[in-house]
Order: sequence, then structure tokens, then C-alpha cells
Amino acid sequence: MIHVILGDEAAKNLQAAFEIDENLTGEVVVLYDNLAYGPIVTAEDQRHIHVRTEYWKILLKQEEHESLDENTIKLLIARAVREEEPVCFWLAPNASDVCTYLWLLPFFKAHPGILHTINIIGLPFLNEKGQLFYPTHFSQIPSKEFVKTKRLLKEVTPAEYETEGDEWQRLKLDDALIRIHEGGKKTTSKDITFFDATIKSVTSADFQKASKIVHEAVKKNSHVPPIAFIEWRIREMIQNNELSSQGDLTKTSKDFEVKKVGEPVASEAVGV
Repeated sequence: MIHVILGDEAAKNLQAAFEIDENLTGEVVVLYDNLAYGPIVTAEDQRHIHVRTEYWKILLKQEEHESLDENTIKLLIARAVREEEPVCFWLAPNASDVCTYLWLLPFFKAHPGILHTINIIGLPFLNEKGQLFYPTHFSQIPSKEFVKTKRLLKEVTPAEYETEGDEWQRLKLDDALIRIHEGGKKTTSKDITFFDATIKSVTSADFQKASKIVHEAVKKNSHVPPIAFIEWRIREMIQNNELSSQGDLTKTSKDFEVKKVGEPVASEAVGV
């Protein structure tokens, strides 16, 4: 079995589960790109990985980022077919996992019987304290709980390829920068301003560190947007005069402050 899972923390928990139950043991392929955010439309002369890498360079201000590569997936499928080794994608109830699943389907469609899923959407687990909870990411699940998931292994059926195989193309036609999880294996495209109301709701009339605004906006939103995306959106709102700022915007969110536009600082309002 070749396991495909998103993120290092989730992969660590899965690999630790191998020591508990050897029946789960297999190669682990870790993917990193969060397809719930950023452009997914490519021009005729562009590759998916180039569009994605350039986007994360802008947001993360890093020269390198491990984006999803079409050729890597094609080589993985070729090896799985050659070695008659099933591939299992670990699917949790979040937009990143669901979008990646939808992105993978067209690649595997020509090779029925290869792609499987372990889908935990809507299922309860026990946390480290033994309390029941509904995880949104595999990184939240203790290794011992991974053992329970093996009974969920299911081959992607021809019917699923037909009904879900065009979903990625639909999302591309939307040409949006945000995709959110709507339950099951459904995602919906949202306008770039989707998180703006949350950002404004945690911004006050007094200047606060932008890093605090970022933290509060992420914590308050059930979709848990990436920190880098919220930081970028705050800078865009400042440029559009939707927020006021002071400090060095060229540095990190710890180096500048933000407040509501048109709101006097509290000390000024009382004449201090």
C-alpha cells in the first residue's frame, strides 16, 4: 500500500501507527500544497506546479515551496500499476484534503482499481484525553486512533469517478482564490473578500499588532485559513484603504499595527 497524505504532522501520526498495527504499514508520500487557496487555472503554456509555486512564493516570501507536481503523480501511478500496489489517499473534512482528492481523480481515472481512500468525514475519534471529538485534519488524531481507520479503506468506484471526476474542472471554471469545505466531498468557491468581515470584526479603533489581528482572525473562523493568506489579505485591505496602519509594511506582521479606518485612537477621543 502506498499512502498519500497531506502535511508532515499527519504523516508522522500515520507512521507512528505502523508500529502499533503492521497491517497499516506501507510507503508514505507526503503532499504539502493547500489547494483550497490560490490560483488553480493554468494557461496553455503553464504547468500546474509553476502557477502554484509562484503563488506561494508571493504569500510566504520564500524562494521554494513544495507544490503539487503533475509529473510526480503520474510517476507514482505508473509505479503503482507496474507493481500492482494500491494507492490510498487519506481524506479528512477540510477544503485542502477535498480539493487534493478532486485534483487527483482525473489522473487515476484511466487506472481503475488503483486509487483508494480512507475517508473520516463525519466520523468521531478519541483525543489524547479519551474525549470524543470530530477531527478536521489527520494531524489532530492520535496514532493509536489511526488503527481504527483501516476498516474505512475503500476503492474509488467507477461511479465516483463519473460523479466527482469533473469537480476539479468546475472549480477551475470558477477561477476563484478561495475554496471552502461544504460537507462531504463538496467544496465551494468564494470571493477573495470572504474573510474580510472576520478581519474587520477583530480589528479595533486602537492600533494593534497586525500579528494579533491575524491570530484572532484565524482562530475565529471555522475554516481555519492559512496565516499567510490572512496576512496578505490585511496588506491588501490596507492598500485599498479599508484598514489604517502604522509601521513597516515591508516586514512581518509583528512590525506594523492596524486599526479601523476613520476611527480615532481611544486616547485621542478623550482628549489625552
